[in-house]
Amino acid sequence: MLERFSTNATVAKIRSIYGSMLTAEDFHEMVSKRSVAEIADYLAATKRFSRALRDIDVNTVHRGYLESRLVRSTFETYIRLTAFQGLDRKPFYDFLIKKYECRQLISLVNAVNNGLNDSFIATLPSYMFKRRRINLISLAKYTDIPSLTSALKGTEYYKVFRSFKLSEDGKADLTDAEIKLRINYFTNLLKSVDESFFGSERDEMEMIIKREVDTINMINAYRMKAYFGYTPDEIRKSSLPFTQCGRSAMNRVFNSEDPQSMLSEIRKSTYGRMMTDDEDSIETGMSRRALDYMRRTLVSSTSTPAALYSFMYICEEELKNIVRIIEGVRYDVEPAMIDKLLVL
Repeated sequence: MLERFSTNATVAKIRSIYGSMLTAEDFHEMVSKRSVAEIADYLAATKRFSRALRDIDVNTVHRGYLESRLVRSTFETYIRLTAFQGLDRKPFYDFLIKKYECRQLISLVNAVNNGLNDSFIATLPSYMFKRRRINLISLAKYTDIPSLTSALKGTEYYKVFRSFKLSEDGKADLTDAEIKLRINYFTNLLKSVDESFFGSERDEMEMIIKREVDTINMINAYRMKAYFGYTPDEIRKSSLPFTQCGRSAMNRVFNSEDPQSMLSEIRKSTYGRMMTDDEDSIETGMSRRALDYMRRTLVSSTSTPAALYSFMYICEEELKNIVRIIEGVRYDVEPAMIDKLLVL
């Protein structure tokens, strides 16, 4: 209770920034733009991203550079929020750094598999280096998975890398590696919640995280069934082993005979009941429901970890929407089609 009271200022600061985030109207306005330069110009004029884009030339900015500046802006907001009242000294609040680290390690495995180490180094975000827990540049010098695994001794990733499925030529199965790294991320995240918080605050954080995992698992299960014909056992093995809605409910989804049956089961679930009939994309529909839940949590919870975790989730969805618009405009997709892809 004392910690919750002492960090109320952080919750207030988070909600203040949330109030400046892009609105549905902003996204619809950007959809009408016809070039990356026009989108950059629009974003540079918003309160949300004016600081991040104040020194760029919107007429010549490259799509990749624009996106990287926006990601950096979000990451630096997270750093400022965790530093504001000393939250960065507490293990749980490294959650976004660990998530980015997980993503970078997945990219590194792919780079090592394909001999693209130099390209991997070139794309590493330098702004993360100050808060890094492992030296990714140093790790990128290894050109095979066994050597990379040995270099990870003493870190939490050593056992994970040792468990990777390797082909005869020593390459890691990228799907297997990605699943195991994400399981490791969520396992440690939930462990950190259990060790860091108590009572209702711990229960709320566990619910937030497990609801996020349920959404990930249901979306991925539908993709695997609809596009690749995976069997229930294959889907189960490719899913994250955590759930808020219950194992029996998840198994009913996984055991569906065909994509339509799976969609029906998902719509019966806690997460699918609120999907509207015009949401023909399971990914967009469920992502919207997850975003709604995070927004409600942010505006109603008095818990600092819940507010920050929800806020960063919302920020990542904001970035994904911007990227969807940039990609759609870049490839001359009809505005109405781009609109359908937005998670608002």
